[in-house]
Amino acid sequence: MQHLFALLVLLHMQVCLLLKDCEWKVVLNDFDNLGGDQAVFFRQHPVTSVASVFQNLTDSAIDLNDKNSHYLGFPYYLKISLTCITQDATKVIRSAHLTGLRPIVTVTFEAPVNTENQKPQELQIEMKGAPYRLQGPCASEEVCRMCWYTPMPMTKRSVVMEVLVKSNGLGLEVDDKRFVMNINGYMKESETGLQSSLGEKVTSLAEMISLDSRSRPIWSTFNQAPVLILGGFQDYKIILVSDSEFADFTAVEVGIDSCWIGSVNCPLDSFSSSIFDAIATESMLLLRQNQLVYYFTGNYSVLFLPVPGSGLWTRVLNNICVSRLNPVHFPHNDSEFVIALGGGVQEGEFFLGTIRDGAVRFPESHAKGRKTVCEHLNISCTILWAVYITEEEMIVLLVEGKKKSSKSDYYIMAYDQANGDFWMLYSIPRFIPKDTDKGFVMLLGLEEYTDSPLIPRGLSYNPFSTIFYIWGNVILQSYDLVNYIHLSDFPQRSPISYFILSYVGEFVCVTVSEEIWFSVEGSSVVVRLYPSEPWDMFFSLQLMRGSKDFSLNETFVSLFFNKEGLQQLVYIPDGHGEGKLIKRNFPLHYILSYRHLIIHQYHWLYLEDSQYIKFFHPCSFSVMRLEDLPAPQRFTRMEHYCTEPPDVMDRTGFHNNVSLAVYQGLIFQLLWLHADYSRPYADPVHDPTWRWWKNRKQYGEYFFYVASNGNSSGGVYVNMEGYTKIYDLQPNNQLPSKIYLDKNNVFSFSVFLSIRSKAQSMQEMLEENSLDFVWLTVVLAHPRFVVSDLHRHYLMGRGSVLYLVTIRDTGQYPKQELSGTNLLKSSMALKVVNSATNCYHYTASGPKLQGYAMVPIFIGCPPGKRLAFDITRTLKYTTKQNKRYFDCIHKNPELPCFFFNDVFYPFFLIQDMVTGDSGPFMGSYMLRIIGGGPYSESRIRLYSPSEILDYNTANGSTPLSLIWMRANHTKPALTDPEGFNVFSGIDCGIKWICEQNSPCYDVVPLDLTAPDYFFLVEVSNRAVDKSTYCDYDLEFVIHIHGLRLSPSRAIAFMKISMAVLTGIVFLYVLHQVLGPVIGAGFTRLIQRFEEALAVRTESNITFSGSSSIQSQGNSHHTSPL
Repeated sequence: MQHLFALLVLLHMQVCLLLKDCEWKVVLNDFDNLGGDQAVFFRQHPVTSVASVFQNLTDSAIDLNDKNSHYLGFPYYLKISLTCITQDATKVIRSAHLTGLRPIVTVTFEAPVNTENQKPQELQIEMKGAPYRLQGPCASEEVCRMCWYTPMPMTKRSVVMEVLVKSNGLGLEVDDKRFVMNINGYMKESETGLQSSLGEKVTSLAEMISLDSRSRPIWSTFNQAPVLILGGFQDYKIILVSDSEFADFTAVEVGIDSCWIGSVNCPLDSFSSSIFDAIATESMLLLRQNQLVYYFTGNYSVLFLPVPGSGLWTRVLNNICVSRLNPVHFPHNDSEFVIALGGGVQEGEFFLGTIRDGAVRFPESHAKGRKTVCEHLNISCTILWAVYITEEEMIVLLVEGKKKSSKSDYYIMAYDQANGDFWMLYSIPRFIPKDTDKGFVMLLGLEEYTDSPLIPRGLSYNPFSTIFYIWGNVILQSYDLVNYIHLSDFPQRSPISYFILSYVGEFVCVTVSEEIWFSVEGSSVVVRLYPSEPWDMFFSLQLMRGSKDFSLNETFVSLFFNKEGLQQLVYIPDGHGEGKLIKRNFPLHYILSYRHLIIHQYHWLYLEDSQYIKFFHPCSFSVMRLEDLPAPQRFTRMEHYCTEPPDVMDRTGFHNNVSLAVYQGLIFQLLWLHADYSRPYADPVHDPTWRWWKNRKQYGEYFFYVASNGNSSGGVYVNMEGYTKIYDLQPNNQLPSKIYLDKNNVFSFSVFLSIRSKAQSMQEMLEENSLDFVWLTVVLAHPRFVVSDLHRHYLMGRGSVLYLVTIRDTGQYPKQELSGTNLLKSSMALKVVNSATNCYHYTASGPKLQGYAMVPIFIGCPPGKRLAFDITRTLKYTTKQNKRYFDCIHKNPELPCFFFNDVFYPFFLIQDMVTGDSGPFMGSYMLRIIGGGPYSESRIRLYSPSEILDYNTANGSTPLSLIWMRANHTKPALTDPEGFNVFSGIDCGIKWICEQNSPCYDVVPLDLTAPDYFFLVEVSNRAVDKSTYCDYDLEFVIHIHGLRLSPSRAIAFMKISMAVLTGIVFLYVLHQVLGPVIGAGFTRLIQRFEEALAVRTESNITFSGSSSIQSQGNSHHTSPL
């Protein structure tokens, strides 16, 4: 044993030497507190002050006059730095920066549960870190303290985010590290600062956690819960709350009343303040205390919940005696679920709670007006556990049938949600089957049994592998819920307390005595991890290494899986009455590799006067390598953006608050363009960033010239090539984390398996190192919908075999759904025979199991596909066929017009948002008018179902009501059963007719131009296109101008026009005939008038002259007097 321990020390030292001294550290900083303390991610509204910064970028690629510009900011930054074990992190960061190190941050957004208002998507954005000089005293050096910053982006309806930090490959070598940055909707601001809205914060855990405390599970909706909670502290109504998968946490005493409501209808053996059955969902937390159930809705404005966040814990199921809450780990139909099991007078009843839009609804008992499961079995019984299989909408129950004697019978019952019927799936044997040397027993009714009673305690179900588990003092597994296998390697001495599935092919169970057992799905091998000799050796090595994550006095708190593998929560006291709760990677692979060294003892080997140590190799191969993998994005459906910070004019290269604010605005604008790209009209270029730079692209060289001279406005230069969408990510010779398969899609790759060389296999038996014992298998969860092909090729000269693996969809899946919704969960398990827990290889981060890999497969319409109206081709083809194109007087580039009298030829595109592919849709589809209105879009009215039938088909109840008809009458019209026309990509001509009873008939013009009409068009391929699983549903507005008038109105307009025209002609003729006579008479009249006027004037002058002479004569005769 001493020799073995020495060998393990050497192996462990080899791994330790490969480990890096420094690793990435990421925390949040508030937008206005760069370099400050770690922030909590609870603010969800954009920062509007960023827009003012962009006003100074006048001479740059930023076009502030563009209507598509939305330069806002996010409320947080990511602060990236390094933390080291033996070195000064400040000096290491400075040295790493000067040698070229730069962090690259990739943020991956988890799709929301409710996809009603937003199509599901797989989205990630890659950002390069911007170096930033921290404030502080600096004696002699220009840079004392620094870090890197990137924005912490957010998207609508996504509250779960993963941050992966990796190196750019220059300078210091730092391993990639994953962080969780989820929005915490259970915090609030107060006068004293930020505090939890769930209750009072608890500062010390010492009194709650003791060395004899039992561990408990962490329950949540799989990969959807932004905040995890953990209860179960004896006699304390305290829960641990974490928004980082317990990388850090807050202990909270929940604000609920510790009520005792035991009664005859709900008897309780004892009262406890403990919180049991704590469950976290996307927008809500639920917990049970005694028989009472409470919920708390988080404040998640980003989810656009119709209800506000809770202020207090709210009690539900007020009149129900609840004995247990069971989680439902997967959402369905845009909802999450939880199951409450009844006790007392409700014993034998269960209640399925539906969580949607921030509210939980528990309907009345399923037994309302129907039989309970106990009445169906005609016995007295109790429901011990319930599992909801969402794909089949079936609830599976573990029922204990009580008898007058102390023995009980156990049944697996199924309940159909749609029909409300019970039926028995399996009657569990009363006793444990006898063990066999194979590690499993098939329960066919012919096996022998021991005298030990079989006592089940719970159920688990993996929807990807369709494996169903019954666990208690045994583990029974089934692929069809009817036929079972007993995993006999698991002993009966300690019943299982809780059961944990990874959903990628592994499971772990923890017993009441805190033993930890592990197995691979589909394998009969069940291994005890703790306590065990391999664990003791690994634990001793960690203490020798001085690890702070291990202690002799630690308390096991919980165990759970995340994307990094198996995680363990432990409490380590500090010896001063306090302690800390830490999360650490459970050393699963170390323990399994050490186990082989312990079980398969080495022996000495003498060869050519030399002495060697020879180990037995339980693994049939030495090297397993994946090759020829396809480009991952086509199957993972991950949309990937790549960005970089703007260049700064400062010669040191360090960013400041202004340049980082610009970085924020650029990332915000990019994600806004991504979200806005779902518009129905297709852009001429299939890329969300095309609209961003289309007006400034031609000036790119000028902007670069200005920046190269250090004269960029605002002190920053925005490189338009630095914000792109990547469509061709390359495979990394690893299987993807998941695969999406549309109809008849094929995923293929190669597996290269090698045995040990002659030098490595000295004096080994043939079965230890032979290609005849190396066989690869593929296990599919749904062979009806997915099939596999394996082609084996021997490479004798290389001691290897090459498998060509093909996974193909059969095209038999019956559903046709919207993109990314209601996908069938399935899986592919790739495994080498006898490799489960036997094969491993050493990597830079330690030993890793190999020879087994499970990949979830989603069958249906993959996310990221959409149908778009190809306006560019439609305009060209319509103009070509009609030999003309009449646009509206007032043109709108975003909504071109089509002339009423022209045949309309609509074309559509299938756009792949992930791979960038865009091509014409050649499948079949239905086109129908579902709304419309005259003059403007604002007057569009949605039509009723009966109106839609009238206006689009000849089967309506109202005659002469068609809006349109097929333009091609030479071919027989294809219709669906309701009478709607079915088109294809090459037969799509439409003639507008607007019959008498249609809404576009006899539209009154508002001016001298013909009236316009706006139609809301729906295009769908549902039930008429057999080429895909996708239900492409598209709604878009089309502008039609030049509508014809009705005959009566046209005749009226004609009469008025003729009357006006006749009057004008009559006046013209009258003018031409009588005009000269009238003109001559008028001229003579004027002349006479002028002559009369002249005579009159002359007479007046003559009279005035004579009067003057007479006046002078009179004056002369009288002068002598």
